[in-house]
Amino acid sequence: MRRVLFFAVLTLFVFSLVACNDDNSNSEINTVSRAELTEREEMLLLSTADQSFVFDFNVEDKYKEVAVWVEKYESGNLVEEANYVFSMEINKTGTIIFSIPPHKSRDSGEVLSTISINSDGTTGKGWGPAIMTKDDFEFVSGSNPLGSLPVKDKMILASICYSSSKDGVSTLSTDFHADMDRHMDELKKYDVVYLLRSEFK
Repeated sequence: MRRVLFFAVLTLFVFSLVACNDDNSNSEINTVSRAELTEREEMLLLSTADQSFVFDFNVEDKYKEVAVWVEKYESGNLVEEANYVFSMEINKTGTIIFSIPPHKSRDSGEVLSTISINSDGTTGKGWGPAIMTKDDFEFVSGSNPLGSLPVKDKMILASICYSSSKDGVSTLSTDFHADMDRHMDELKKYDVVYLLRSEFK
């Protein structure tokens, strides 16, 4: 029942975005940007998710599909790669939503995330990987700080980082988002990191 309610509210939210955010077609071509939400849209998201990330994209005709997935790292090592790839055909503009509902498993302390993509009046959605929500970990989350991102291979859209350190935890640096391969050591500062990634094809 909770899943049905969650998807119903999420669908309503997506339709709200489609109705109110048609202006993303005016954004720079071949970019992905953090969506500017209205108060109503933020309220809808808060009613269904503990955390959420919303992005608008605007790409050339040559891109026919977008794939979105989550990678999991433990102490800097990749332990789960693209097991939950969600892809959909697109037509130039659209929206990507990644959200984490508030209902967690009593046994594992994890929740199933959701990924939704809307483009050209069509919405696809599905369950993503399980995300940990352990209370004894410090965590920080955030979208890519580079702003309007040029479309490239395997982009980083957002991150969720967990640490058992009592010294506080900060988000991944701008340098990491700009060149992940050269700054992989940053991931070793955290016990667990989830990276939301995308690729346009």
